[in-house]
Amino acid sequence: MKFIKKNIFTAVFFSAFSILLGGALISCSNGSSSSDDDDDDYGTKIYSESVTFSEAPEQIVSAETLSDLSIKSLTIKVINVNYSGSDSWWFSAIPGSDAWSNEAKLEWQSGEGTSSLYLATITDATEIAAYKANGIYIAGADSATASVSVFYVEGEAEESGDTGSGNNITFDGNPKELIIKSNLETKIISSITIKLSELTYSGSESSWWISIMTDTSWSNEVKISDKGTWDSNNVTYITTDSTEINLYKENGIYIAGLEGLTGTVTVSYE
Repeated sequence: MKFIKKNIFTAVFFSAFSILLGGALISCSNGSSSSDDDDDDYGTKIYSESVTFSEAPEQIVSAETLSDLSIKSLTIKVINVNYSGSDSWWFSAIPGSDAWSNEAKLEWQSGEGTSSLYLATITDATEIAAYKANGIYIAGADSATASVSVFYVEGEAEESGDTGSGNNITFDGNPKELIIKSNLETKIISSITIKLSELTYSGSESSWWISIMTDTSWSNEVKISDKGTWDSNNVTYITTDSTEINLYKENGIYIAGLEGLTGTVTVSYE
């Protein structure tokens, strides 16, 4: 049975799933200065260049550079921002040219104007594996320029058991990549949980639908709006079916929903 809309909510969805593997676990440094003197706090520097940002992700560190490294954490640092546009500044790191489901937003740390410091630190083993497999891509406010550095700390990253946490999405009726297969294919998984919360819709349709599948062609579609458990404007879908789980591990997870429906999506596994 489809969930029947009873209320119009006000939650705002981000257009890309910060793929729980924004997926990434993002921790913010407490550094108070954006100078190069603080670089030792972040680990070994493997990239440092002046970059002109685009809203389309561009690679700054190749998979080949990362693949043979033992990485406990990755830190992306942005300083010396120069931007004359009218939109708000934003900067993100992404493990692939279209892997928005695993977006790691860089958060403001200190400073003002061009002296502002932005950081994202990725510590989750699954997310780091995605960067090692695909390289590090960045995107941001169009035409903004800044100094970008990438650091890593050597060691063994810890597994969080999450592939995405609190990531926002706006549905348009078409499948979107939620979790790339590299975040699942090597994992031992007995169950996958997908939770959508703070769902909101301002259109005229009387029922909401949300589906997951293994690609953009609607193969192996599972309508989680029917099979999941609803609690007001939240739905939770849990699968323990080994055949279904193996399909997601082999192909990744894609999600689609009623055009105009927005919310926050979280994916976890055991």
